[in-house]
Amino acid sequence: MNRAWAHRRLNALRRYFPNATCRARNTLELGRWYAERLRTRWRPGSEVYDAQFWDFHDTGDWDGFARLVLRLFPSSSIVDIGCGQGLALRALSAADPRLTLRGFDDSPTAIARTEAHQLLVSPLDIVALTRRQALAFSREAGPFDLALCLEVAEHLPSWHCGKLLDILTCAPRLIFSAAHPNQGGTLHVNERPASYWIARLAERGFRLSPCDDELRAALAALALPPWYKKNVHAFEKTDATT
Repeated sequence: MNRAWAHRRLNALRRYFPNATCRARNTLELGRWYAERLRTRWRPGSEVYDAQFWDFHDTGDWDGFARLVLRLFPSSSIVDIGCGQGLALRALSAADPRLTLRGFDDSPTAIARTEAHQLLVSPLDIVALTRRQALAFSREAGPFDLALCLEVAEHLPSWHCGKLLDILTCAPRLIFSAAHPNQGGTLHVNERPASYWIARLAERGFRLSPCDDELRAALAALALPPWYKKNVHAFEKTDATT
């Protein structure tokens, strides 16, 4: 089946059958996700998320984002899980050079771009981890005052996302976003409503932060891609103080 044709058909049906369309889209992308994983395994040097992907996403008022985050969530240490090319980390470093910052990602191209800005970033392949290894990673990587995880979860099959959420427990506060149903994007295999992630994080002792509404309202005024404004939420551990 031609992938472009299939997506056009799904887009045409989305208005009438949004839930079914989202499931079909996720399934279609899941097949491609497996194919891309196999391709990169057998072709050293190839990447699922290449330079063209990162060039497309190299945009947005991340300086404004950093100032907003530090105003609402004062921190001395921040970790970005799935940091990509380090847009948020770069802006945070510029906003407060005293911050302890660390990033993790699975894309060699993204890691190289982040390192070019003298930021500490390490490879992390969540798919390759066991649940026990993910929990151990969370303990060993932290503690941090704040964790970021922006538009990452939709790129992982649902049965791997629990490991991502376990890793995010390395900090008592979390700023999280993931693609909403029918958002569309490269290898979006797990688009979910915000309520899904809110419930799953609640299982790990996180609730929406009292600053969540203020964060989302302020984000709406920033020149960021629209999916951040729609998807971002702030969380805190139920036993944490803000």
